[in-house]
Formats: sequence, C-alpha cells, structure tokens
Amino acid sequence: MKKVEKKLNANVRIALIILVLIAVWFASGVINGGADDAEKNSSPIATELTKVRVGWVEAEDYSRQVVSRGRTMANRHVTLRAEVSGKVIAVPVDKGMPVDEGDTICELAKEDREQRVVEAKAEVARAEIEYRGALKLKQKGYQSDVAIAQSKARLESAKADLTLKQLNLINTKIVASFSGFIDSRPVEIGDYMDRNNICAELVEMNPLKVVSRLSEREVVQVSVGSTAKVHLATGEDVTGEVVYLSHLADRQTRTYEMEVILSNTDYRLRAGVASQVLVPADQLRAHRVPASLLSLGDSGEIGLKVVNDERRVQFIQVNLVGDDGEGVWVTGLPQRIQLITVGQEYVTAGEQVIAELDETNALGHQAL
Repeated sequence: MKKVEKKLNANVRIALIILVLIAVWFASGVINGGADDAEKNSSPIATELTKVRVGWVEAEDYSRQVVSRGRTMANRHVTLRAEVSGKVIAVPVDKGMPVDEGDTICELAKEDREQRVVEAKAEVARAEIEYRGALKLKQKGYQSDVAIAQSKARLESAKADLTLKQLNLINTKIVASFSGFIDSRPVEIGDYMDRNNICAELVEMNPLKVVSRLSEREVVQVSVGSTAKVHLATGEDVTGEVVYLSHLADRQTRTYEMEVILSNTDYRLRAGVASQVLVPADQLRAHRVPASLLSLGDSGEIGLKVVNDERRVQFIQVNLVGDDGEGVWVTGLPQRIQLITVGQEYVTAGEQVIAELDETNALGHQAL
C-alpha cells in the first residue's frame, strides 16, 4: 500500500511538473507572440512615414507695391499752326532736330504787312493829336462830352488796329513754344499756308512721363509725390515721381490715370515704350517663398504646407501680397515656420512625417 501511494505521489509530481512546463511554454508563446505582433504592428508604421525636406522661414519687413502698366509719353506734344496765311519762305529746322524756345520753325512771306504797320502807326498818331485837341477845346468850353468820347474811341480803335497788324507781322514766323524736338514738319519752302495749317509737331522729351491706369483699390494706396520705379521694355530701370492722380474714373474701364515724371536730360529715353510702374504702398510683415511651393486647399484656397511641433503636416491659407522676381511674398503665416520644401505634393494635412532639414537652401535664405 505504501508502495502504491509513493508511486501515485511521484506521478502527481510529474504531472504537476509537466503542467507547469506547459504553462510556462504557453505563457512564453503568448509573450513572444505579443512581441511579434507588436513588432508587426509597429514596424509598418515606422516604415510608412513619408520623408519630407523642410526649411525655416521668418517674416520680414516688406513694402507692398502697386504695380501698373503703361507707356512713356512726351511731357508736352503740340501742333504748331499758322495764324496768318502766306507763302513759306524758310524752314530752318528739319524734323527730328532739337530746338530751343523761340526758335523759328516756319517763316512766311511778310508781303505788305510791314507797310500796314506803318500806316497803322500813322493813324494812331493822327488820332492822338485829334484827341488832345478835343481835350483842349473842352477846357475852353467849345467841345461836348460826346465829341470827346468819339475822339477817344477813334484813338482806341487805331491802337487796336495797330496791335492786330503788328501781330500779323510777328506771326509770319512760327516759333517753338518750348524747347524740344521737331517730330514732323509737313511743309517745305514754296508751300502756301492758310490759317490753321500745320507747320510742325513739337514734342518735349525732358522730362518724360509715364501714363498708366490704376484700379479703384490701387489708387487709394498711392499719393502724389511718391517715388516710383519704372521698368521699361527696353530693359532700362529708372526712377520717377508721381505727379498726377485723376479724381474721376474712366467711364468704360473704371480705372484712374496716374502720371509719373522721369528725368531725361540726355534724351536716351523715348516715348511710346511699354513700361511697368511700381509705387510703394504700405509696409507689412510677410514671408518670401518660392512660388512653386504654393498649393491649393480642398476649397481652392491658396496656401502652404508646413510641419508643426508634432511633426504633422499643416495646411495654412495665405494671401499673396507681392512678387519680386525671386519669390512671392505672402501673409497669414506665423512669425517663424518650418516650411516643407520637398515632398509637399505627397503628403496631406494631419499626416505625420519624418522631417529632414533641407541642406540645399531651396528657400533662397540663409540657414536659421
């Protein structure tokens, strides 16, 4: 009996040992399986994170500019016309030549105009003698007030006739009303000119002006006296001053005219050249970024993709305020932001990413 009990106790102990081993094995399998599952669940997340390159950008002071397009024009452009009729006897200046104020452009034959002036002077002298005589007679009581008035009227009429004849003589010479260039001269020696016929076109090229149009929103941002930068289609860049802003909008385009005066002392600038006019408006804080980094949001709004402190992509809507040729200026971003420079087209807002600092300086800024 004792032998049987000893045998049973040994069997129980063996069973218990086997049970413990099975439990240990099962437990180790669960633990290992859990670890394997954890690895299986964690490994894909790590490998599926998208890598993007980022760069730091900071807001800077930016002077917003009002940009308009126009053309250069002569400051003054007048048509010189004949005020008397007559035969052309001299054309001292050819077209394209410079002239000074008062230079003769076309000269007409005087004909008998000098003689008419002499006659008019004599008539004035006679009328003056007659008027003085009438005054002396009035002092003696031999002349009425009516007679005195008539005598004075004849004197004034003679003077007016003399002035007219002197003007007719002077006007046989058609002169430049200001310094400039003869743009065209359609008459030659021997031509006959009637009153109002064209002698020449005179243009003033110094200063030169640029005329452009502004919208109703732009015109309120510009003021007379502002400095303007003008880029000409010829490749030249010049600086001028805003001298005129119209108060009435054009009825058809609803735009306002702006004039900018340019110095042209060496006459190298020409009229009729297409121009881009930039006038500084207000100053604000903005970021300069490459235009290629701009993207559209779900509703079509313009924005930029950045990486926040949690390494997640964030889409921030921005406003375009300028373009300086090296990038676009935008507002709406925080003072300092980590902007995605490479890979922004492969990530979406809210997605966690692996951000690597862009060492290629894709933003065009110094590393921060």
